[in-house]
Amino acid sequence: MLRVDEAVEVSPRGQIAGVGPLSRGRVEGGLRLVDRGRCRRGGPRHPLVSYVTVVRNARATLQRTLASVRAQQWDAVEHIVVDGLSDDGTRDIIQAHADQIDYYVSEADEGLYHALNKALSMVHGDLVCVLNADDWLTPDAAAIAARALTRCAPTAETWPPLLILTSAWLHDERRRKLWLPGPLDAGSWLRCPKICHNGVYATRAAMALTGPYDTRFRIIADTRWLCDALDAGVQVVRCAAPTVHYMAGGLSSDLRRHVEECARLVALRFPALDTAEVWTLVHSFYPWPNNLEPFASSRPRDLGLALESLLARHAHDEALRASAWAAGLDEQRGHAARVRQRRKLPDLLQRGLLRAWYGARELVAPP
Repeated sequence: MLRVDEAVEVSPRGQIAGVGPLSRGRVEGGLRLVDRGRCRRGGPRHPLVSYVTVVRNARATLQRTLASVRAQQWDAVEHIVVDGLSDDGTRDIIQAHADQIDYYVSEADEGLYHALNKALSMVHGDLVCVLNADDWLTPDAAAIAARALTRCAPTAETWPPLLILTSAWLHDERRRKLWLPGPLDAGSWLRCPKICHNGVYATRAAMALTGPYDTRFRIIADTRWLCDALDAGVQVVRCAAPTVHYMAGGLSSDLRRHVEECARLVALRFPALDTAEVWTLVHSFYPWPNNLEPFASSRPRDLGLALESLLARHAHDEALRASAWAAGLDEQRGHAARVRQRRKLPDLLQRGLLRAWYGARELVAPP
């Protein structure tokens, strides 16, 4: 790992050698510092896929994450790593892989999304994906995303503002299941889209339209970013193929704060609503009703009636009405208690077949 004020000695293999201790201040390194013009792009129909990893104290899992990027079957891949001054040996792991990381920096930051904004400003790729330090890619992840992009537009000059939503293998304790991307539509502002952020690939044009993550949120800034992309007119493409193994837990496991931030998101998107109205919408459409029990005092006695009254008071707000309809207003209307939306049989069958198909493919894939 390289301190910015330290001389560089490059080995014949292109590795950075002769670096000093890691305990003092800001450090940076990676292949870009050896070759400033480094860009592994294959051509106009061969997009460069960038992965960004923000890490702090993930010594137990980071090596697996790094290895999964190196193992990609697509040859136009770059990896940016931003470390928040880890003190558990994580920086030693980064140093050991300095000749396999395009660029890394270790310095103080102001939290996850502040660090992600910094990392995204460093990418060179045509497609960009966030990869957590405790998750790992499938070997064909970059190839799946790149081919999805080239199917949408013929050359780099016409690549549109686009989000590619892929599936993830969700690991929760000893269970694993296929997490297919849910809908990203107007209702996402009210029901928190069931989309794995680490399975989302964005073109540079999409990132430019959507802007940075809102650092006022600690947990759901990625949800706001996705919803902002939708409102900005970014095209959305779904892909059932899994591209990442996602470990449950982390910040998103703080369920109370997750609900509170979702309520805050509704208030920011629809500022004409008062607090009671915001919570009426949360209790009507938040996708995990069991998480709402700590907020039972904010639940209207008759949810259906409260929704009707709310929409009548804001009849001029077409965006609010469109979001409510897309989130499931028709199912909740006329019901005093929360109506749990059930998946229809064709949808359940499709999901079961996809899980079986991709599970079998993984079993027979070469190591």
